Amino acid sequence: MSLYRSIEKTFWHTLTRKIVGNVSVLLLPQATLVILASIYLQRLESDLDPASLSSSIQATLDHFWWLLGISSLVAIGLAVFTVFFMRVLIVKPIKEITQVLQAIKSKNGDISATLPDYTYDEISVMARSYNEFSGQLKQMINEARHHSVKVALSAARLQKIIAQAADSSTRQEEQAQQILESSQQATQAVEEIASNTTHISEQTTNNLGEIHHSSQELQGVLQQIKDVDQLVKGFQKTVATLSQNSTNIREILNLVEDFSEQTNLLALNASIEAARAGDAGRGFAVVADEVRSLAHKVSEATQQIHTNITQMSSLVVETEQGADSIRSNVEETENFMGKTNDQFISLVAGFEQMSQQLTTISAAIDELSYTNRETHEHVGAITELSVAVKNDMKTSREHSFELELATESTQELLSRFIIGFGGFEKMTQLGYQWARQTQDALAAFQAQGLNLFDQDYQRINPDQQPAQYLTNYTKKIESTLQPLFDSFIAAHPEFIYAVAVDRNGYLPVHHKKVSQPITGDFSVDNAKSRNRRIFFDTRPEQRRCTHDNPFLLQTFIRDTGEILNDLSIPLYIDGKRWGSLIMGFETQHLLDEINQAD
Repeated sequence: MSLYRSIEKTFWHTLTRKIVGNVSVLLLPQATLVILASIYLQRLESDLDPASLSSSIQATLDHFWWLLGISSLVAIGLAVFTVFFMRVLIVKPIKEITQVLQAIKSKNGDISATLPDYTYDEISVMARSYNEFSGQLKQMINEARHHSVKVALSAARLQKIIAQAADSSTRQEEQAQQILESSQQATQAVEEIASNTTHISEQTTNNLGEIHHSSQELQGVLQQIKDVDQLVKGFQKTVATLSQNSTNIREILNLVEDFSEQTNLLALNASIEAARAGDAGRGFAVVADEVRSLAHKVSEATQQIHTNITQMSSLVVETEQGADSIRSNVEETENFMGKTNDQFISLVAGFEQMSQQLTTISAAIDELSYTNRETHEHVGAITELSVAVKNDMKTSREHSFELELATESTQELLSRFIIGFGGFEKMTQLGYQWARQTQDALAAFQAQGLNLFDQDYQRINPDQQPAQYLTNYTKKIESTLQPLFDSFIAAHPEFIYAVAVDRNGYLPVHHKKVSQPITGDFSVDNAKSRNRRIFFDTRPEQRRCTHDNPFLLQTFIRDTGEILNDLSIPLYIDGKRWGSLIMGFETQHLLDEINQAD
């Protein structure tokens, strides 16, 4: 086998050589026969004397020589015809098939061409089989593109949702941490309240016992005040009787004084009459003097008694007034103590009710403390879960990035195949066409001496967002590139933008509709003032400016929130990479194109 391969590789390495070799093998018996016949005729002629041969025999021999030569020429001609005919039947179709297959390689996966089918043999069957296989392969690639676009769209949406969920989980973790801290503080506060409530309940119970004791003492005091009131009433009666007796005594003393004065007058009259009588009345005068002296003493004693009685009456009056005042005070005290006792009874009832309520509150706070401890434990578990969710979301975000990379790689591999229909071909062909026009325009400016590789970006709005920058070429190319870019999307409105960015993401010229002056309102300016800005923050924005592939199709979340497909094609000026032409469109347009192709 190795010998055959070596011989085939050396001598029969083309179909033409193999056909010539096989035809030559087919001619070999006839050539051998012609050679042997020639040898036989030559021997026959040499053995026979030409002079003795008749003319008819000589003519027959000559005729045989002619037949032998003509048959040899016919055989050679048929062999040559067979070779060329076989080339037409076999070599030519195979060469055309080979050219088509080589074109797939040389054109980076262009399988849009079909194999020629103009024979009715196995080669035609092979061509038709390949064409059927190619059609199925194209359909599979188209469907794979369809699914890859859907996966990329879903991955972008998933990434957006994961980003939102990650932000939510971060906020949830922060809020859970705050709730945990608040719950911990609440737990401490509830425990302190429970402790204070228990202490207050105990103090209230103790105070309630003391209040009961004080209430009993107060009732005893009230009873004593009532007893004092009775005594004061009896004392008032006694003082009233004493006052009446002193009045009676004063009346009697008045009678005694009157009697003493009359006695004194009578004694004086008797003395006068005795003096008139002389010695006979001297004894009577002595008696009269004694009577008068006695009357005088009685009068003095009566005056002294009257004075004492008057003082005593005054004291009795004062005592009576004092007793009245005491009784009034005692009555007021009794009323006050009665009210105090009533209030004390109400206070005792209130304390008893408060004690019951405090007991209920204490039990409720104990239950609340238990529940709050459980809540605190649950909040702690929620906080741990929030941290776990945050970590899981971080892992999910990493996986979504990996999915995005894998999807982009799949789309990149699928985009290398040219199947002759579908949105990929339409978008990429338009992209190549627009990239050439943009590249020619940039090259013309570079040829005029304009330095398009200037990277000295000068901030023109330092106190505003979004930031805008100028270079030495921005204003000079704007009047040419803006109408060009606007014409792109005017002819194909399915594109949202088709503009050029340099390798650092600087976008000097944008479409007119989104090149409005800065207003100071970021929500407006971010959507309406997109020119003279640098878009190099996210990985898709960086990749579209720096990749080295013929083109790159990405599905990413724009800074304005839309999910778009971004097609970027490198731009070169004088053989040096300047940046990329980036074209954005909604994914649905690509899916619609694919569905139409289906």
